[in-house]
Amino acid sequence: MAEQIARVTNRSSEGLESEAGPFGIEMDLQGRFQNVMLARVEEDGTPAAACVTSLGEANSFFGRNLETGARVPKTDIEKPLASAAADHGMSETEYKFYQRLIEEAKAKMALHPDAATINIANLDGSNEGFNDPAAPFVANEGGNSGATRGAQRLNVFTSAAAIWGSFLDSGVTTTVNAQFDALACSSGSAVLGSAGATTASRDFTNAPFSGTWFHGALANKIRGVDPAPGAEISAQFNSNLDNGCFSGSSRFYYGLDGNNPAGTTNLLVVVLHEIGHGLGFSSFVNGSTGALNGGFPDIYTRFMFDRTVGLYWYQMTDLQRAASALNNGNVFWDGPNVKIASGYLTGGREAATGRVALHTPASFSPGSSISHFSTAAAPNLLMEPNINAGLAITGDLARQQMRDIGWFRDTAADASADTITGVAPNSGNTVVIGTQQTISWTNSGGFNRDVTIELSTDGGVTYTAAVATNIANTGSYSWTVPNSPTTAARIRVREADFAAPSGMSSTDFTISAASTAAGVTVSGRVSDQNGFAVGRATVTLTDAQGSTRIATTNPFGYFVFEEVPVGESYIAGVRHKRLRFGTQLLNLTDSFTGLDFVAEN
Repeated sequence: MAEQIARVTNRSSEGLESEAGPFGIEMDLQGRFQNVMLARVEEDGTPAAACVTSLGEANSFFGRNLETGARVPKTDIEKPLASAAADHGMSETEYKFYQRLIEEAKAKMALHPDAATINIANLDGSNEGFNDPAAPFVANEGGNSGATRGAQRLNVFTSAAAIWGSFLDSGVTTTVNAQFDALACSSGSAVLGSAGATTASRDFTNAPFSGTWFHGALANKIRGVDPAPGAEISAQFNSNLDNGCFSGSSRFYYGLDGNNPAGTTNLLVVVLHEIGHGLGFSSFVNGSTGALNGGFPDIYTRFMFDRTVGLYWYQMTDLQRAASALNNGNVFWDGPNVKIASGYLTGGREAATGRVALHTPASFSPGSSISHFSTAAAPNLLMEPNINAGLAITGDLARQQMRDIGWFRDTAADASADTITGVAPNSGNTVVIGTQQTISWTNSGGFNRDVTIELSTDGGVTYTAAVATNIANTGSYSWTVPNSPTTAARIRVREADFAAPSGMSSTDFTISAASTAAGVTVSGRVSDQNGFAVGRATVTLTDAQGSTRIATTNPFGYFVFEEVPVGESYIAGVRHKRLRFGTQLLNLTDSFTGLDFVAEN
């Protein structure tokens, strides 16, 4: 077991060569930088699982040195709840999450043929693994119609690939080399499986960052071409588990519904997690030394932020990275899509910024911990090192993390990011509180995913008011203007739960109070004696925004020719038949019934 874990989790770039080609610089990772899912039996007999990316972390998980057998401090993980999937600490809520995840993926694939194609390449030999001719443990288990045990295994992998594909867009097929082998397994511990990217690429056409490694599948998506044949992800799982070698689990559960019975291990959950690493939820940094792979950062490290030193990992020295890997609770994922969608978390999130904590506990070996979200996240997340109870059934931030690193929305699958443009209302518009207005926008590239619409009252600095959330993308929306008067309003339309694609009104527009017809109200009376007006009248003037001014005639019955402040009356003045109210001239002639006054210029 030690040899296998050390080999696939090797994070050293020693001996790895990069080669320049017409589509960028490629590096064959030679099976290194993988993540391994392990299982152990707790003292109370309950099983637990965790994903590790170093031999040191595996030793800590099992509480013993796998090479010498010596005891080492055991890593504590969250205790699982009593449930049918106790070996993964899965609650009934989590089961429902995965069931819904699969159902939504099928629906999205039917509606969105742009979904990324992720193929599973069967590397197993005759009568083993995916080709095992044995009858299923349970026929049609959890909706898996495979006629043999091998066919059911392949169906699980294919379903996991389809779920990930439904969340991603790519015109280039991603291939996962997958196989079942007899891996290390005993009554108290077991390797469940491992996976990781097979290649890394940098400095290719359209790369959003230069001098930065990208996982092979992601690089192909961005540049729109696969420069070389072969798989982008490698996955290996343990066929021995089905022989009952691990006392915490009699076998893998091959259902597609997430409802595995007690004493079985949910293969779909493990495969979803491990493929996530291969697609880009991992770093190529050597955590023990802080050294970058080949001297270059990877796309994952560009979003790792240590708030103690105020630096991103790609900005640090090797020593700083090695120290940061142990800076418990202070290293965060700082990507815009994760931040905009993380508001539902009640733990493991920096409230002021929306950043989500990465797993960097001081008790873990440095480096390996970084390729997961923190276990402090609440509700728990799929890409934590342990598959724990309480996953939010509304979704998971792994999708947003993928968008941050470059899996941009591309409905046309033409390697060109979708956009939202032409958002209106815009400059020159004035909308009145309480009225119905139409917000409109234009989608590019055939973009048709659900959108969220938000209002800014500070010229687009912040968007704190939700106009509509997660609505159908029809290109327009009928809006009741809220009571938020401002001359610096802007509208933003973005894909629901993501920061991009996003479009906003390019210039400010005005939200005003309800319109009121301008007018004049007169109280009092001016009489005509011997041809002269005598007495006084009070005049209240109302403008189009509902503001009022009050004026009083002079002793001769004439109005004051000036703007009159609210609440003030004027007696002295000159004779005139027009009163200026701000920039508006109001005629005071025929409109005053019952008022006797001499109208003179």
